[in-house]
Amino acid sequence: MTRRFLEFIPFIFKWEGGYENDPDDPGGETKFGIDRRSHPEVEIKTLTKEAAMAIYWRDYWVKYGCEWLPQPLGEAFFNACVNCGASRAKALLKTTPVPPTATAFLQNQAAFYRRLVTARPGLKKFLHGWLNRTADLQRTLGI
Repeated sequence: MTRRFLEFIPFIFKWEGGYENDPDDPGGETKFGIDRRSHPEVEIKTLTKEAAMAIYWRDYWVKYGCEWLPQPLGEAFFNACVNCGASRAKALLKTTPVPPTATAFLQNQAAFYRRLVTARPGLKKFLHGWLNRTADLQRTLGI
């Protein structure tokens, strides 16, 4: 694991806490942000923080090339992969003006959350948290 990843992962764990099984969460059973839908092979209830970090490293940071994106865009993209899924994060990156910046990417992400809640009103209870997380990420990244 690189220094950059290790310096950023505490932000993910700040927002992706312990065990949850909210029936309104499309990911289903979740612990440390690792969800049953994306990781059906993982025993979510007994997942350790160290194992979650290894999954984040292998299945997100390395797999999607976060290390090779400029700072702080790589961190913003990684957070989106975790929070709204890698396919959505890639779509958001594609629609960010060129050259992409972390600020523009996070604006796209916030707009996506608002559109999602409009399309799926049952997710409205998550909107405040999603937007708070995005704002906290902007502060954390200094943008």
